[in-house]
Amino acid sequence: MSNRFIDELRQMLGNASVLTGADIDVRYYKDLAGRAAAKPRAVVRPRTAEQVSGLLRLCHREKIPVATQGGMTGLVCGALPNTNEIVLSMERMNAVEEVDISAGVAIVQAGAPLQTLQERVEQEGYIFPLDLGSRGSCTIGGNISTNAGGNRVIRYHGARPDTWYRSRYRGWHSPPWLAQIPQEQHWD
Repeated sequence: MSNRFIDELRQMLGNASVLTGADIDVRYYKDLAGRAAAKPRAVVRPRTAEQVSGLLRLCHREKIPVATQGGMTGLVCGALPNTNEIVLSMERMNAVEEVDISAGVAIVQAGAPLQTLQERVEQEGYIFPLDLGSRGSCTIGGNISTNAGGNRVIRYHGARPDTWYRSRYRGWHSPPWLAQIPQEQHWD
């Protein structure tokens, strides 16, 4: 991976969005179980789907592999970088962009923590059925990519059956999957 490539990334995304060398924290190449991997050549932290697209276009052109990271809560080393990979961190793409209760739809960026989405729909008297012990740090993108099941999987199923990605949105799109909680069943 050439310095020219890193310069292109910085030009496209801004200096603060591309980490290299000593600026790369160990959390980008060590998982929750404490397993360390190779330190990546760069960590890229885009804010938009357009930036992700541009990054992936450059990586494809240069044949540079990418390890995508969300909350780093998985325990199977799936988000740890291999030698010569760059890390695509979703940490800055963390917004719940829209909740449309009448349609039962939430538009959420891939790096949004599960708990953020849960709390947002609870304001409307609904729940987002997926629930995990790591809800405060696991991300929607990771939940969907691994078909996370969690505490309510028997009742509501895993993350994937009612979820898909649409490129015209700036994040993950979930079709009617919000469940209303009758007021008498609230457990606060």
